[in-house]
Amino acid sequence: MSAKQIFEKFDKNKNGKLSSDEFREAFLVFSLNIYEEEITQTFKEIDMDGDGEPSSDEFTSSIDKMLKEAFSLCDVDGDENITSSEFHAAMIGLGKECTEECKNEIQ
Repeated sequence: MSAKQIFEKFDKNKNGKLSSDEFREAFLVFSLNIYEEEITQTFKEIDMDGDGEPSSDEFTSSIDKMLKEAFSLCDVDGDENITSSEFHAAMIGLGKECTEECKNEIQ
């Protein structure tokens, strides 16, 4: 699912912008363990023009940037591929529990 498709799914009133409630609903679908403060902060960061409702372009641009940053974090050697070892190391570095069994399942 692309960032644009995600935006369109949660833009309930189809006005081309996400209200804070629409954004919260979308965010919670993808991040169950998140604090309200993090949702609010991310909403403000995505709302680049500060009008209180991120547009489709603001949303997709921000999501694309976040995905690229996450990919770069995992792609330690910069070869544009993420090995199971790189992913495992990234999860450990983020404080996530990822056992050797988890690493083997990724392969």
